[in-house]
Amino acid sequence: MIGLLVYELEITLQERVFFASREIDKFFLTEPVIGNYALAYAFNLVTAPYRVGDVKNEEPVYKVDLTSLNRRGIYLTPATPLQKPVLVVERFNALTDSYWYQMSPNVVVGDLAYKLDKELKRRPANFPQEGYLRLLARGNRLGMFLCSREEVDIPPYIRLGKFNSKARVKIVQQWENPPRMYREDVPIDYYLNPLDIPASSRVKLFDLLSVPPVPLIKNIVLSGEFYQLAKGKCLPAGMAFGGLEECAP
Repeated sequence: MIGLLVYELEITLQERVFFASREIDKFFLTEPVIGNYALAYAFNLVTAPYRVGDVKNEEPVYKVDLTSLNRRGIYLTPATPLQKPVLVVERFNALTDSYWYQMSPNVVVGDLAYKLDKELKRRPANFPQEGYLRLLARGNRLGMFLCSREEVDIPPYIRLGKFNSKARVKIVQQWENPPRMYREDVPIDYYLNPLDIPASSRVKLFDLLSVPPVPLIKNIVLSGEFYQLAKGKCLPAGMAFGGLEECAP
């Protein structure tokens, strides 16, 4: 009978990946990390509708989706770069190429009907018309852990980011029922979601990376229970998706 399975996974980007981690005027930056909420959807452990019916009233349902993973005993850590990350910058231009267009607040009007009828007003669009993107380049490798009380079908490829970019997934190692023990002041050099660390653990030091929807921490000094996976490799025990009330809109 399976008690706990721990998978160490490696993600290799096959295409450029974009997340709007940070926005500075017309510069949209991807931070070199992939949050565990995004990974839960990318691995198809939870699903979201492909199309949005009502943009104005649509909200993420993290609480419902991720609570279901807690009930199944499934948890994923964020994905951390395994090497110095390579980032690229691209310019984008979504302006219309019609004969006539007009710049309006947060929208470009290209329909001549708006030129002929001054009473018509175009609804602002909730996306930028032009600017620059900083993306994770193809070939970047990131590592992560997946814990589960049941066997998980790890897909060989997943899709990531705003552009559904392709990434290859490899199982580096797998452990069944790894030993669990209490340890003091363990250094952790990979990203964790601070909301998911058990309340019984003590975080002494960390570096904070502020990204939506939840800030992540790295270079952590942590005391608590750990799964001993291999020599010099351990994982905090008892992690689960937490703080769902706080992060849900």
